Amino acid sequence: MKADLNWLTDPTVFRVNRLDAHSDHVCYESPEEMATGKTSLRQSLDGMWRFAWSKRPADRPADFWQKNFDDFDFGIIQVPGHMELQGYGQIQYINTLYPWDGHAELRPPEIDWEDCPVGSYVREFDLEPGLLGKSVCISFQGAEQAIYVWLNGRFVGYAEDSFTPSDFDLTPYIREKGNRLCVEVYKRSSAAWIEDQDFFRFSGIFRSVYLYARPAVHLADLWLQAGLEEDNTTGTLPVRLLLEGEGSVHMELTHPIQGTLFDGDLELSPEGNYLRSQPFRFENIFLWDHDHPELYQATLTVTALDGTVTEVVPYSIGFRRFELKDGVMLLNGAQLMLNGVNRHEWNPDTGRAIKINDMTAAIDTFKRNHINTVRTCHYPNQTPWYHLCDQNGIYMMDEANLESHGSWQKLGKVEPSWNVPGSLPEWRDCVVDRAKSMFERDKNHVSILFWSCGNESYAGEDILAMADFFRANDPSRLVHYEGVFHCREFDRISDVESRMYASPENIRVYLKNSPKKPFLPCEYMHNMGNSLGGMESYIRLGEEFPQYQGGFIWDYMDQALWRTDVNGRRVLGYGGDFGDRQTDYAFSGNGIVFADGTEKPAMQEVRYWYASPAQRAAHDAANEQAKRALALPTGQTRKSPLRVIHGDGALGVRGEGFEILFSYPEGGPVSLASKSQEWLWRAPRPAYWRAPTENDRGNGFALKSSIWAAADSWQKCENIEILEESGERVCIRFTYTAPALPGLKTDVTYMVEDTGCITAAVHYHGGAGRPELPLFGLRFATPEPVETVEWLGLSGETYPDRKKGGVFGWHQEVPHIPAYLVPQECGCHVDTQAVILRNGSSRLTLEMADRPFAFSAIPYIPQQLEQAAHREELPDPVRTVVTVCGAMRGVGGIDSWSSDVEEAYHISGEADQEFSFSLWL
Repeated sequence: MKADLNWLTDPTVFRVNRLDAHSDHVCYESPEEMATGKTSLRQSLDGMWRFAWSKRPADRPADFWQKNFDDFDFGIIQVPGHMELQGYGQIQYINTLYPWDGHAELRPPEIDWEDCPVGSYVREFDLEPGLLGKSVCISFQGAEQAIYVWLNGRFVGYAEDSFTPSDFDLTPYIREKGNRLCVEVYKRSSAAWIEDQDFFRFSGIFRSVYLYARPAVHLADLWLQAGLEEDNTTGTLPVRLLLEGEGSVHMELTHPIQGTLFDGDLELSPEGNYLRSQPFRFENIFLWDHDHPELYQATLTVTALDGTVTEVVPYSIGFRRFELKDGVMLLNGAQLMLNGVNRHEWNPDTGRAIKINDMTAAIDTFKRNHINTVRTCHYPNQTPWYHLCDQNGIYMMDEANLESHGSWQKLGKVEPSWNVPGSLPEWRDCVVDRAKSMFERDKNHVSILFWSCGNESYAGEDILAMADFFRANDPSRLVHYEGVFHCREFDRISDVESRMYASPENIRVYLKNSPKKPFLPCEYMHNMGNSLGGMESYIRLGEEFPQYQGGFIWDYMDQALWRTDVNGRRVLGYGGDFGDRQTDYAFSGNGIVFADGTEKPAMQEVRYWYASPAQRAAHDAANEQAKRALALPTGQTRKSPLRVIHGDGALGVRGEGFEILFSYPEGGPVSLASKSQEWLWRAPRPAYWRAPTENDRGNGFALKSSIWAAADSWQKCENIEILEESGERVCIRFTYTAPALPGLKTDVTYMVEDTGCITAAVHYHGGAGRPELPLFGLRFATPEPVETVEWLGLSGETYPDRKKGGVFGWHQEVPHIPAYLVPQECGCHVDTQAVILRNGSSRLTLEMADRPFAFSAIPYIPQQLEQAAHREELPDPVRTVVTVCGAMRGVGGIDSWSSDVEEAYHISGEADQEFSFSLWL
C-alpha cells in the first residue's frame, strides 16, 4: 500500500493500518523488573529528531522516507513538542472561528492546500535488548493532526485524532540496528473541522513516542471491571482480557492493609475475541471515593504453555458504584456533589506538551482548594493524569476529541446549516472511532464517572452513535453531552442536563419543574481576568435542590505563552501577540490559576465554596471571632489646639505633629504632612470609574457607563465653603461637578479635629436617568510609592460578590497589581475597617467611620490600566493610588460576554450615595 494525500480530505479515512485501541497498561518482563518500575519491553523515541518544515504539501520533501534520501539539510526538533513553539510555523490562538476564516473559502471536509504546514520527522534507532526477538509496535501518544508513517523505506500507516494513541505494527519492517523511522505530520486534514477547540492551534508530535514489544504470549488488552454491590461492602471484579498467543494468566489482588485477597490462575472462557474470567466477589472491601481513594493492585502474570513467564502487568483499581436513581447521581449510594473545574493541558513554555510535574502541581492545587472533579476539556489527556486522579480521588469526566462549534455557532448565533458531524453518514465512523479510542484506553480508571461525547458540536445521529457506543459497552458510567441543549431532538444523547453558563435563575426554573435529569453545568463561572463573582448563588442551589450536583468552573489555567517583547523582556503573550490573525486575543485567559500555575486572587473564593458546609461554617465562625478580638488602631486622645492659617490661595491647618493645606485653586487638600513625610501628590477627587474588567467589557457595562469615565477624569471644583473654624475643629466642604454630566454634584467635606483626626465625608447626589456607577469613592495618590500597605479586613483581593473566602485579620502587601493577562480593575479589599500606609517610620492610617469601606492601593490610576493591553505596557510605578470606596460594583462571573453582575451588586446612579472615613497621621 502507498500513502495517499487524498486521505487528508476524506472523513471516511481516519486510520490505515492503525492497530485497535487498547488499555493503557504497562507490561514488564518479570516480577523483579516490575518492582523497579522500569520496563525493558518499551523503548522511548523521545528526544531530538531530524526535521524539515514546509508551508504546504507541494513544498515538502515528498521522498524523504526513501532509503537513500539525504536529509543533511534537515534541522532538528524536540519530540515531544509543538512545531510552532520551536520556530516552525505560525502560532495562533482562536476560539470559535476556524483558523483559516477570511483566508480561504472552505467547507467540510476541504483544506487549504496552500496553507497546510507539513512536518517531516526522521528518527534513527537501534533496538534495545528487551525488544529483540519479539514483535515490535510503535505508539504515538499524541500527534496533531494527521500522520503518515514509514519505516526503512516501507509505508506503515496513517492516522488522525490528535489526542488518543496511534499504534502501528513495525514487525514486518524492523531490524535490530540501523532503523530509519519517517513521519509526516500535517497540521490540516478533514479532522480540523472537528478539532476546533478554543485553544492555541498547534501541530506536531507533542506527546511521547515509544516502541513496545509483544512477546509470543501477550496481554493486548485488559478490563478490570471493578464494581460494588448495593450493600456497599462487597466488591465485584469481572476480568476481560485480550490474549495474543496461547498461555495462562495468574492474578494476584492485594491491598496495603487487607493484604492478599486473591492469588491464583484465572479460569478464562471465550467471549467473542476476548477471554472472560470467573466472577469474583470480595467481602468487606474498602470503597473508593474522593475522601478515601482506596486502591487495590491487580498483578497479572502471563505464562506461555512451556511455563515461561512472558509478561507481568500491574494495574491499580478501585471499587465503587456510580448510578443515576430518581434523577439524582449517587456514588456508593450517597448523593454526589461535583466541585469541578475544566482543565486544558498547558505549560506556558511548551504548550500542550506537558510533563508529569505539571500534572502533580495541578493535583496539589486541586487538593489545596477542595476541587474534587475535573473535565478533560476538550480531549483525552495524557495517561499519567488518569493515574494521578485515581490515586488522589479526583472524579473525572473523560471527554472525546470532538469540537466543531465553528460549523454552527456563527457570530454568537446558532446556525447549523453545514454543521459537522451532524447526521452526515460519512463522518459517523470517524467520531465513533474517537469515542472508542478514548474508551478502550481509559476504561480501567476508577476515577472516570462520565464519558463525554465532546464539546460544542451541536447534535445529530453521529454524536448519538457515540453515546450509544458508550452505553452498549459500559453501563457503569453516565454519558454527558451539552450540545443537546441547542437541539432537543437528540436529548437522549445525554444522561444529565448539561448547560454552559446558565444563570442561577435559569437553573432554578429547571430544577423546580421536577426534571428527569440532574443538572450539571459542564462550564460555569467564567474566570476571565478579574472574575468569579456570584459563585455563592450556584452553591446555594445545591443546598436547596438534590438534583443540582455541582459543576465545572471554566477553567483551570490561563492559556498564555512566554515570549520576548520588543524591549527584550520575557513576558506572557496571548492571541494576537504572535502576528496571528484571525485571533480572539486574551479570551484564553480564563484560569483560576495563572499560566505559571500561581493561584489567582479568586482562588480563595473557590476554596471557600468548594469546602464542605461544616468547613465553611468554621471559617465564618473564625472570622466573626477575629472581628471581636481585633481592635482598630488607637488614635490620639490628647488634644492640641489647631492653628488656622489663611492664605490667598490656601487654608492651612496645623496641629501637633501634622499640617494640612487646603488649596483653593486645586479644589482640595494638596498637602497632608507629618514629620516631613508628605502623603498627597495632588488633591483627592471623587472616584466614579474603574478600569473595566473583561466582564465589564463583555457584558456591555463599560460602554453603558462610559460617561463616568469622563466624569472621573475631568472634574471641576465648583464651590468651596468653610463650615467651621476654631481651635477645636475646622470643617471645609468642596463641591465637584463634571462638564460631561450636567447636574452632577458631589460634596467632599473634611473635618479636622484637635485630636489629630481628619474625617472625610463624601456625598454623591443622585440624578434621574444616570447610568449605574462602577464604584463610588475618593481617590488620591502619594508622591512616591509607599513601601507597604496593611489593612484590617479580609485577606486577598475581594469584591462584594467575591468575598466569603477572605480571612478576617491584619494583612500586609506591597502595592501591586495581580498578573492578569490584560490590566483591569484589581486590588480591591472590601469590608475593611482600617488601612495603614507605611513609608519607613511614617504612617498614614485610614479608619472606618460608621461602617467598613472598600479600598485599593495600587501603582496605577484606572485610565492607565484600561489603556494597557499587557502588564508590561504599564510604566514603572512612581506613586501609589489609593481609592477608598463607599460602594463597589461586583465583578460578576456567570460569563464574560453577556451576563450582568447580580442585581444585589449594582450601584445606582440615580440614588444618593454617601460614606465617610477617618485619617490619622
